[in-house]
Amino acid sequence: MRNSRTSRQRRAIALGVVVLASLVFLVRLVDVQIVSAAALNADALDKRAVPVTIASVRGDVVDRDGEVLATTDERYDVQLSPKNTKLNGGKFWRSDPERGGAATVEVTAEEAFAEIGAVTGQSAAEIQKIVDDALAENPKSDFAYVKRGIDLTQLNALKELEIGWLTFTEHHTRSYPNGAVAGNLIGFSGFEDVPQAGVEVSQDACLTGVDGTETYERSEDGVALPGSVVVTEQAVNGGTVELTIDRDLQWEAQQAINEQVLQVGAEWGYLVVMDVRTGELVAVAEDGSVDPNDVDASDPTKREARSFVAPYEPGSTFKTITAASLIDQGAATPTTQNLTPDYLEPEADVRFGDSFPHPPMQWTLTGILVQSSNVGTSMLGSRLSPETRYDYLRKFGIGESTQAGMPVEDSGMLAPYADWDAQTSYNTMFGQGLSSTIVQTAGVYQTIANGGVRVPPSVVSSCTEADGTRTVPDHGEEVRAVTEDTAGQVMAMLETVTTEGWFSDLVSIPGYRIAGKTGTAEQVDPATGLYRTDYVHSFAGIFPADDPRYVAVASIAFPAPGGDGSSAAIAAFHDAAEATIRTFHIPPSTGEFTPLPTEY
Repeated sequence: MRNSRTSRQRRAIALGVVVLASLVFLVRLVDVQIVSAAALNADALDKRAVPVTIASVRGDVVDRDGEVLATTDERYDVQLSPKNTKLNGGKFWRSDPERGGAATVEVTAEEAFAEIGAVTGQSAAEIQKIVDDALAENPKSDFAYVKRGIDLTQLNALKELEIGWLTFTEHHTRSYPNGAVAGNLIGFSGFEDVPQAGVEVSQDACLTGVDGTETYERSEDGVALPGSVVVTEQAVNGGTVELTIDRDLQWEAQQAINEQVLQVGAEWGYLVVMDVRTGELVAVAEDGSVDPNDVDASDPTKREARSFVAPYEPGSTFKTITAASLIDQGAATPTTQNLTPDYLEPEADVRFGDSFPHPPMQWTLTGILVQSSNVGTSMLGSRLSPETRYDYLRKFGIGESTQAGMPVEDSGMLAPYADWDAQTSYNTMFGQGLSSTIVQTAGVYQTIANGGVRVPPSVVSSCTEADGTRTVPDHGEEVRAVTEDTAGQVMAMLETVTTEGWFSDLVSIPGYRIAGKTGTAEQVDPATGLYRTDYVHSFAGIFPADDPRYVAVASIAFPAPGGDGSSAAIAAFHDAAEATIRTFHIPPSTGEFTPLPTEY
C-alpha cells in the first residue's frame, strides 16, 4: 500500500515538473515570438547586419551654357574574400539565366576567375595568384583587391555574375575636362578630394552632397545574403554651380594673354571681359593658369584667381574717374581749357610730371585724357576737395571687396582721405597711391558704359540643388556713381582717346566703335618699399561705343627690356574684343563719331 502511494506521489511530482517546465517554455516561447520579438530581431540584425555608406556625388561646375568645367568620375574597386573562394570545395550556386532565373547552376571558383577577368581585363591565372598569395600570407584572409578603378559598366557586369565572395567599394575622383581653361576660377581639390582653391572652395556647400546608408545581412562566412539589402537613407548628390563665364571665350582670352606675356617677356598678365549691363564676368584670364588635373605642374604663385586677390596700382586708367568726378560736380566739361606744362611742383615736397617732355600745351580736359597728362589731370582735379574725390572713388567700387563668388576677393588699397599726405592726394588723381584688382578696374569702365550705374561683378551665376531648387547668390547692390549725362560725356571723351591717340590703329576693329584708355603705372617693390623702375601697362576698353555691351581690361606687368608692354596690353584687349564679338554675335556700330576737341 505504501509503495503504491509513493509511486503515485512520484508520478504526480514528475507530472508537475513536466507541466511546470512546459509552462516555463510556453512563457519563454510567447516572450520570444510575441512580446520581445521586435527587440530580439533588432538585436540579431545588429549582430549580422552590415552598414554600408552610399557615397553622394559631388556636383558639377558648368559655364553659362552648361558646358562642364568640373565633374566627378565614379570609380569602383573590386575585392574578394580569398578564404571564401574555397568554401564548398570552391563551388557556389547562382540563378540560371537559361531557365529564367528559376533554377540554379553550379559554378566553380576557377570558372568565376575567368568570368571576372573577362570584365576586368585580367586572366584567370592572375586572379588565382591574387587568391593564392593572400592565403599564403594568411590562411584566413578575408580581403584582397582584384582590380581598382573600374567604371560603372564593368561594375554592373560583375554584379550580374552573382559571386557572393566578390565585393565592391565606390570612390569618386574629381576631374576637369578642359584642363587649364578657367582653372584659376574653378580651383582644385587636394588629398581625398578636399577643395583647395577657387569655386571648389567658395561653393563647397552647394557642390557637396549628403551620403546615404544601406545595410545587408551576411551569413556566418561573411557572404551577403541575397535579397537582404535595405536602403535606410538615400544619398543626395551635390548641386550644380553655374558660372557666368563662357568656356570658349575663356580659352581664347587665356591664349591671348599668354601670347602677349610671352612675346614681351612680362612677369604676368591678366585679361577680363565683363558684361556692361549685368556685371557678369564672361572671361577672367591670367597667364600660366593652373591645370586642376595636374596642380603640381603649375607655378605655385599662379594657382589662385589673381584677378581677384592681387591688386596693383592702376595708373592712368583711373584718370577716367577724375574726369567723371569733375564733370559730375560741374567743375569742368570735356572742353574745359587748361594750359598744361610737362612738370609741376604745386606744393612743397610735391612733384610729378608727364611721361614725355613738352612745352606748355593748350589742352582741353579731353586732350589731357588723350595725352594721358598727369599734370593736366592734377591741375583740374584739384578743383575738387580730397573728400569729394575719395567719395567718387568709393562710388566706383575702389577700396571695397567685390562679392563675385570667389573664396577671397581683395579690396585693394584706398586709404581714408584724411590720411593722404600732399603727394598722395595728387597721385590718386592719376591712379597712383592706391591699388585695385583688374576686376575692380573693369567695374569702373562698366559703370561709365552703363550710364553711370555700377553693377557688382559676378562670376558665380547660381547653385541648382539635386531637387531642382535654384539659388542666385547676392553679389551686392547697384550704385549710381555719376549721372547718365556725365557718363555719356565721359564715353565721348574715351572714344576720342581711341580715335585720336597714338594707338588708334592698334585698337581698331573694323565696323565697331571703341572707347577706352591706356594706363602705365609704377609699382612699389615690397622688398624695398620704393617704386620699381619698370611698369604695369594696361588698356581698358568699351565696345561697341555707340551701344556699350562689354568691357575688356588687359594688364601686362614688367616686360623685359625692349618689350612694349603698352602695345601688348592693347593687343590682348583687341583679341579679346574680337573674340567676344564673335562669341555673342554683337552687331556692328551704326553712325559716325565726331571726336571732341583736344586743343584750343
